[in-house]
Amino acid sequence: MSLRRTLSGSVFDLSLASAWRKTAVLLAVGIAAALMAGEGARLAVVAVLAESFEPRKIQRALGLDPSSPELHFRLGLVDSYALDHLDPVEGVGELRRATELAPHVAGYWAALGSACDSIRDTACADTAFERALRLSPMTPRLHWMAGNHYLLNDRNKEGMAHFRRLLEVSPSYANSVFAASLSAVGDPAVILERVLPGPEKNPELTLSFINFLCASGKADFAREVWQTTAARTWALRLTWVKPYLDSLLELRRFRDAANVWKDLERMRIVERPRSSDSADILFNGDFERSPLNAGLDWHIKAERFLAVDFSDPRAYHGAGCLRVEFTVARNEDYEPVYQIVPVSPGGTYELSGYVRTEDVTSDSGPRLRVLDLDCPDCVNVSTETTTGTAPWHRVSVEFAAGARTEFLRVSGWRPRSRSFPSEIAGRFWIDAVTLKIISPFERSHAPARQS
Repeated sequence: MSLRRTLSGSVFDLSLASAWRKTAVLLAVGIAAALMAGEGARLAVVAVLAESFEPRKIQRALGLDPSSPELHFRLGLVDSYALDHLDPVEGVGELRRATELAPHVAGYWAALGSACDSIRDTACADTAFERALRLSPMTPRLHWMAGNHYLLNDRNKEGMAHFRRLLEVSPSYANSVFAASLSAVGDPAVILERVLPGPEKNPELTLSFINFLCASGKADFAREVWQTTAARTWALRLTWVKPYLDSLLELRRFRDAANVWKDLERMRIVERPRSSDSADILFNGDFERSPLNAGLDWHIKAERFLAVDFSDPRAYHGAGCLRVEFTVARNEDYEPVYQIVPVSPGGTYELSGYVRTEDVTSDSGPRLRVLDLDCPDCVNVSTETTTGTAPWHRVSVEFAAGARTEFLRVSGWRPRSRSFPSEIAGRFWIDAVTLKIISPFERSHAPARQS
């Protein structure tokens, strides 16, 4: 009985001890859960505050999590650049602390470099940009920042070395690099030598530089770069050269444009279509190929209420022709297509072509026109107009080029009408357009003769 009680007591004691252990475990788990919940709440608050760029909120977040590199980074940016909270020196300190806490984040080092530049701490900026690029050497933005840093501090050679590397990594920075470099050194020849890899290695980038030079008022140097490029590489595409040609025509540098076009023909990047008339000096006057809309081929002008295409099978000659439709009746001056043509000064020429019309309503119908680009009063003539509905027929005009005429503009043209019915609608076809020299010398100054 005593043993039983003892055993019973032992069982009771063991059960009681087990219960206390369970209670202790539950208490420990509860305390841990409470602590975790508190930490989670703290982190949640920090996360919300960290999304802000308001100094007060960031500082409050830092009070909860002082070892967060992201918070020091954000506060450093605010101190460095926010006009209502500007403290550049403090900003550098915060950004430096971010790099100490997270030394492998390239973005923190880059931000530190820029901030150091703002307080003229060049040594700090040098180190920061070096670390950023060591951590992330293929990030274009870092090379862009480093290049600007060196240019800002009159270390142009180092800056352009970074720009050269930047263009290797990301050619999309080309115009920004060219502009920053030209602003720093003022001499495009230096940029050509130190920033560009050369036309053999990257002809597309070289053409981008040529286009930039034209847009920057340095077309003479652009011509020199083009001549070197055309002599040293054949690996060019018309899409790369077209902006240069467009710029030359816009700048009225027609001789340069003609020389570039000759180079493209020599390199067989552009091939002159065969003409049925060997004396014809127009390019693609038969419209057997879709115009390139560039250089000395036909250019197409987008105009309201006008549809232009070259796929109509009802040609006068061959498989292609130009078709123009006046989609809405309007009294407008239209010139949907034109071509720039080099000619000999003082020569006598004939412009001709075949046209047909369908339901053209205005008395001022479409026609072919030729204009001296430098002296419109010297040459400004057109063929007779065609109205109503008319089958294919030949139109032509003979004229004498001026003593200084070098380039003519040949176009399809419809001038505004000055009499009723003025508005034009209907369709117009052009084919087999030719421009031929009749005499290389000026025969007369008589008025242009139409036929």
